[in-house]
Amino acid sequence: MTKLIVELPEELHKELKKTAALSHRTIKNVVTDLVEEYISRGEQKEAIKETGLCGKWEDTRTPEAIIADIKAHRNWLRKGRRKVA
Repeated sequence: MTKLIVELPEELHKELKKTAALSHRTIKNVVTDLVEEYISRGEQKEAIKETGLCGKWEDTRTPEAIIADIKAHRNWLRKGRRKVA
C-alpha cells in the first residue's frame, strides 16, 4: 500500500475527523471511501458518454400502462391536423 501525505485546510480536517468519529471509522477509511466514490462516478460518466444514455427513471406502472398514458397524451397532434380532401 502506498502512503500519500497532503495538507488539508483546518476546516476540512475537522469535518473529516467528525465524520470518522460519527461513523466509528478512521479518517483514512473515510478518505479512501470518498476517493473511491469520486473515481467510480468518473467511470460512470464515461460509460454514459460511450452509450449515449443520459439517465433513468423509476415507474411503478406496467409497460402497458405507460404506453397507454403516452398514447393518450398524443391526442394534441390530431387536433391540429387538417383534413385533406
